[in-house]
Amino acid sequence: MCKSILFSIAIFLLSFTISAQVPVHLIKFKKYYRLKDKSEVFIPLGNVSFADTVIDFKEGNPKALPEYSDPLAAVGEPDYEKYLDQSYVSLGCLGQMTAVFKDNGFIDIDGPDLYFFEIGPSIESFKVEISSDNENWINIGRVDGGKSAIDIARANIPKEEEAIYYYVRITDLASFCSGPTAGADIDAIGTVGAVLKLNVEANLLFDTDKYDLKQTALEKLEEFKDVIVQIPKAEIIISGHTDSDADDAYNYTLGMNRAKAVESYLHQILEGKGEYTYKTESYGEREPIVENNSERNKQKNRRVEILVLPDKEFYKIPVKSE
Repeated sequence: MCKSILFSIAIFLLSFTISAQVPVHLIKFKKYYRLKDKSEVFIPLGNVSFADTVIDFKEGNPKALPEYSDPLAAVGEPDYEKYLDQSYVSLGCLGQMTAVFKDNGFIDIDGPDLYFFEIGPSIESFKVEISSDNENWINIGRVDGGKSAIDIARANIPKEEEAIYYYVRITDLASFCSGPTAGADIDAIGTVGAVLKLNVEANLLFDTDKYDLKQTALEKLEEFKDVIVQIPKAEIIISGHTDSDADDAYNYTLGMNRAKAVESYLHQILEGKGEYTYKTESYGEREPIVENNSERNKQKNRRVEILVLPDKEFYKIPVKSE
């Protein structure tokens, strides 16, 4: 994904352990959040712009007290009010946590890309790594807790290798290892270059091996429309995905036909609502989100994903009225 494609939108239905996703009807764009130094940061995609899942947590040594060691406290919007209120997770000395953005992701934009709502009275440093697939990791560098921001550009990623990232790995750097909350104290992880991917399992859209939209599909796409129209100018990319039943050619065609059916209906209900361009693509069986080893998993892999790539004007900081 190149820098000219600035952002996209996502609701990503995977099977992770600890999650705090935002329902579509509760999405609120363009919000301000306060950082540790009392300054405010503007988050264009609002409450979906936060890591909402933790898939790995390795407590450091010494550990924080058990009441400050719950990784669930680091997902979703920041909710810290005062030190020792248990609204955050403490990593422990050299502890590590891997967080995932399921209903969003992030890309490299101009300026800071990630904000870490690291709290408490001490300034505790940590290392930040990012990944698009939880396999290939990019070291972005050190964040000092008092600043709480980092720019992906520090990693000098070649333009042709830029991507949408969904994973953040934080490792405490042992700058403060004593007290009840040893290690970095993380309340939330947010992004400005947010990605929102609207995703729905195919059984809600189509009958088996069909690509005619069901009534439940129309209702779900109408729900998505209410989010998309808040972005007045965008490119919309619809991709079809299948399970591994049947051969690759059949699955590619089925995925493309389903993507085109969704594109046609979106074009219809968004007509006159904004300036939108459309693109359809099929991945067939090539990008499963879980193994195709059960009917339940195959159902998850049969899906349609909708990327909404807003125009850069959407992300400008609004002028506050006096």
